[in-house]
Amino acid sequence: MYRAIIIIIGLFLSFCEIQASPTDSISTYYKNGEFVTYSQFWVEAPKDVMNSVIDDFVYQTKYDLDELFTWGLKDMKLRKEKDDLIVFNFKSTKYDEKLNQIKAIGDVEVPNVIKFPDIHVNSKMIKTILPDGRTKVNIEVLYSDAFLKKTSAVFQMSSKGSKGCWLTLESKVQFGWFFNIFITQVSYRYIMEWRIRKMMQNIHIEAEKRAKLVNR
Repeated sequence: MYRAIIIIIGLFLSFCEIQASPTDSISTYYKNGEFVTYSQFWVEAPKDVMNSVIDDFVYQTKYDLDELFTWGLKDMKLRKEKDDLIVFNFKSTKYDEKLNQIKAIGDVEVPNVIKFPDIHVNSKMIKTILPDGRTKVNIEVLYSDAFLKKTSAVFQMSSKGSKGCWLTLESKVQFGWFFNIFITQVSYRYIMEWRIRKMMQNIHIEAEKRAKLVNR
């Protein structure tokens, strides 16, 4: 009962945050064992500033995770913060330049049920500039011990001149057998969707902060 109340509160807060801006949105649907989340955010920052933020996010994911936690992954409960449903401890990343892979290590725990220590997740994060000027970052999980079965995401940025940029992120997540049983559509929104929204908000905040510094 307590967990159900927590989930309801979390969903209510998520709804309020989404409604705060008419241009920002996030939604998730479930099909054939896969959670698909699509989000879009409007950012009042020019293209060059937005690209610099994206570059820093990719670079720090590979080489400086602690710095990324000061802004990009801030307040996402990814470093052992207390949670009633699931606790993440994103410990470290190491970039293998030869394989072009980000090798991450972390713990995942379902409180009072089970803990998976030192889960290894290998992924690729590749940024490209498309012919029409859009920026695209492809993220693909190549290997995971237990938590994830299959995961991919496409992040895109399109500029609207000096007015700002649209950011979109479509992620597709399939969990390992244990978590596939444990994580329902409702709990996914409380466990994962709000973290995706928070990451997009973090990028949004950082880009607009840098844009203000440039315009001084």
